[in-house]
Amino acid sequence: MQRLFVMFPDRAPGVGLVLLRVGLCVPLLLQWNAPWTMRSTALAVVIGLLLLGWLTPMASVLAGALLGAGSALHWPWMAVALALLLLGPGAYSVDGGRFGRRVRQWGSTRRRGCTPPKE
Repeated sequence: MQRLFVMFPDRAPGVGLVLLRVGLCVPLLLQWNAPWTMRSTALAVVIGLLLLGWLTPMASVLAGALLGAGSALHWPWMAVALALLLLGPGAYSVDGGRFGRRVRQWGSTRRRGCTPPKE
C-alpha cells in the first residue's frame, strides 16, 4: 500500500480525505434498497470499508462500479471515487495506520542491549 501512495497526509488534508470518504458514502446509502440482496450486501461492505479507511483503493473502485451500475446516473460521484482512488486514504484511516510512515524511537533499545547509531 505504501508503494501506491507517496504519503498519507494528516492535519487539514487528512481531514479533507476523511470528508471525501464520508461524502462518497452518501450516494451509496441513497441506493440502498429495502430488501436485503447481493447488491445491498456489496453496498454495506463498501460503505464499511470507506468509513474505516481500510482497503481504500479497492473500496473506491467498487464504489465507482456500484454507482455506475445504479438506476440513476451518478457521474459526479464517480469522479469523487476516482479522486479518492488517486489521492489515497490519508493518515486518519486504517490504511494510514498500517502502511503509513513510522518514526523509530531509539530510547527503548538500551534495555535490549542494542546501542543507537551515532549521528
